[in-house]
Amino acid sequence: MKRTFAVVPFLLLTFSLAYAQRLPEIARPENYKLTFTPDLDKATFEGDETIAIQVLKPTSEITLNSADIDFHVAHITSGGVTQTATVTPQKEKEMVVLSLPKPLAAGRATIHISYSGILNSEMRGLYLGKDDQGRKYAATQFEATDARRAFPSFDEPDYKATFDITAVADKGLAAISNQKVLSDTPGPGDNKHTVRFATTAKMSSYLAALVVGNFEYVEGEADGIPIRVWATTGKKEMGHFALEIASDVLKYYDNYFAIKYPYGKLDLVGLPDFSAGAMENTGCITFRDVLLLADEKQTSVDLKKTIASVIAHEMAHQWFGDLVTMKWWDDIWLNEGFATWMSSKPIEHFKPEWHFELDDVSNTGGTLNVDSLANTRPIHQAAETPAQIQELFDGIAYGKAAAVLRMLEAYLGEDTFRAGVNAYLQKHQYANATADDFWDAQAKTSKKPVDQIMPTFVKQPGAPIVNVKAQCSGNSTTVTLTQQRYFVDRMKFDEPNDQLWQIPLCMKGSNSNATKCEVLRKKEETFTLPGCSTWVLANAGATGYYRSGYDAATVRAIAADAETKLTPGERIFVQTDIWASIRVGREPIGDYLAFAQGLQSDRNRAVMEDVLGRLNYIGQYVVSNSDRDAFHAWLRGYLEPAMHELGYQPKPGDSDEERTLRSRVFNALGYDARDPQTLAEARKITDQAMADPASVDHQLAGGAFPLAALNGDTDFYDKLVAGLKDTKSPEIYYGYLFTLANFTDPKLLERTLNFAISPEVRSQDALQVVTSVLANPAGQQIAWDFIRSHWSELEKDGGPFASAQVVGATSVFCDATLRDQVTEFFTAHKVEAAERTYKQSIERINSCIDLKAQQGSQLASWLGQHGTASGK
Repeated sequence: MKRTFAVVPFLLLTFSLAYAQRLPEIARPENYKLTFTPDLDKATFEGDETIAIQVLKPTSEITLNSADIDFHVAHITSGGVTQTATVTPQKEKEMVVLSLPKPLAAGRATIHISYSGILNSEMRGLYLGKDDQGRKYAATQFEATDARRAFPSFDEPDYKATFDITAVADKGLAAISNQKVLSDTPGPGDNKHTVRFATTAKMSSYLAALVVGNFEYVEGEADGIPIRVWATTGKKEMGHFALEIASDVLKYYDNYFAIKYPYGKLDLVGLPDFSAGAMENTGCITFRDVLLLADEKQTSVDLKKTIASVIAHEMAHQWFGDLVTMKWWDDIWLNEGFATWMSSKPIEHFKPEWHFELDDVSNTGGTLNVDSLANTRPIHQAAETPAQIQELFDGIAYGKAAAVLRMLEAYLGEDTFRAGVNAYLQKHQYANATADDFWDAQAKTSKKPVDQIMPTFVKQPGAPIVNVKAQCSGNSTTVTLTQQRYFVDRMKFDEPNDQLWQIPLCMKGSNSNATKCEVLRKKEETFTLPGCSTWVLANAGATGYYRSGYDAATVRAIAADAETKLTPGERIFVQTDIWASIRVGREPIGDYLAFAQGLQSDRNRAVMEDVLGRLNYIGQYVVSNSDRDAFHAWLRGYLEPAMHELGYQPKPGDSDEERTLRSRVFNALGYDARDPQTLAEARKITDQAMADPASVDHQLAGGAFPLAALNGDTDFYDKLVAGLKDTKSPEIYYGYLFTLANFTDPKLLERTLNFAISPEVRSQDALQVVTSVLANPAGQQIAWDFIRSHWSELEKDGGPFASAQVVGATSVFCDATLRDQVTEFFTAHKVEAAERTYKQSIERINSCIDLKAQQGSQLASWLGQHGTASGK
């Protein structure tokens, strides 16, 4: 499953919050025969199910997972004898117990159940959705614990089985599932048809899938595998870009993995109503439609990159997650971390100009920020209830796990690491595995101590900072490295901590691009580099999952050589390291601004994105109102040379990186520097885009709309609302929708908040609109008051995860009064699915308050001394 925030921040999943309990180890499923008959008008479905099971020991009870299902009849057959079961629901456990008059013997048996269920509006289980024309469809979303809402099941990942799925659908509706269609016959009756699908491979229950509705497709193939991209009627032509990407990705993965794509066909289905970003059901991947469908000629570079990344992520799951599945959710990182790490590889291969390898470096920096909190968690985290399982789908499972895998690959070498991956997949295909199984395979393949290194990053929370002291003596440089856990909380950072990592790292000095790679195993170790260096970089290649600490003199020395001796990835990571030192008071904020000023002429898109993101944070949270004009003036001077060079309009032959950099500088100059000329240009581009979307560069327009909203009036607002009813693509729709959250007029922001919870906005989007207003400094207090006064409606709209999302969104605050209000409110309105998220939000707020207090006056002094930045 993919969570993504590049184009529109997307929700993950909605889970029941009932207390879970593991199924008793009495029986194991071998095959499910499932027939679904959805009634889209009544929002119900009928189900018929036969489960072939292996009874492990004599028993008179079989326990299944089940939720929101009404049983009509349940029979169990064993040894030629059929018994009617008494059905006893255990609602709080989401289970039913099937009790028999006579015990079953160990061996084969079958369970037959006829039942009915609801097509719910919560986008979980088998649910009801609507397309843009109001036509209804049924679709599934089972991860992690919602297959039980569609069929009684052994709904735990370790209970793998094959599935024979049949759909009885209204005449004229398409039916899509995990496998190819075996038959499609008329009936029962004149208005139905019955679609029977081939038997699936052995898989976990959460990977089963069914979609029924008005869908059409474009098709192609790769390596003999038919590929279809499905969209609701009228949108299929926007599937060609995704089809091209999927074909390229499948060929790449077939070459990378020793096991070819194992599921016979591949369907990618775009759904207007979908709670996750995308879901890796075997052979039938479902997506939020904006993450699949695009008019390639009128699409931003950002959306193309996001679509490619999400497709590559979900397709990687077909091997890591589907073919080999974690035994329990505590190892969900094996699924999500691997898919996140792997997804960049095929894109780097066929779209090298997008430089996904640099985005990976930036993402590692973002993940280190999460891992610097005292309330982070280890990658491997125990979880039992659905709420606890939900919180595992976070930046640690995705980002940290991917970054650690990237570091391990760099340490072992690409070919060796790949051999270990394939050994793991071949040994555990169509089965389940644990983290130990994965790093044992890597250790055996590489003959290196992977099984000693990996647990230090997987089984303990946080990340280390490696402090660097270099001393030149003769023709060599002595490097002393010390490690400690990095906390963004200054008090905790200064406290003794006995955590220890085994850190694969590479160093390089100022005198040479040659690197020396070691494993730092102790709290302090000393190494020697050849030649005399004025500085030593402790994360050469920018592949490590750790921070590096340098003294102020070393930072200045590195800054002087940054553009000539550091790679783009290293320039990104050094910024991250300097900022980490500033957060804990080791360096003044001026050191970062000086380093950024040294990068003023850098035109690498990824490097500049990192600079601009941090300058945005400084402007929003550290700059005082009295210094704001000075900061704006400095920032305008800093950015104007780049804007002048790039120009406000695209040029013939511009690369995607140049188009993206233009949009980033344009947005920063308009929003962070409040440059009047840029804001006027933004309104001009916005008006042009609304009149004729094909007449503008969509990458630039994506940045222009929020800028136009800054000074936007009621007339512009009303045009956006009207435009939502007749947009040509999902990207344009979401562009209009989230622009509504960027106005500064309080009355218009109030309208946005009320609009968000109206029937005109899909429930999957409502909470994100509200939290987008919360992230807008002009709307922060308005949105917070709205959230507190409309809490019951917001909970109902978005379900448990949406509530958790709001808790996390309060981390944008940087004010003690608001922090205390958050504490008071969520003490009275506990969100079970956000216990850790709540603690992290409070910690982030406190960290921001502290940063402003310790660095605000230093920033004022620096701005007073440096005035306006000038070009080199």
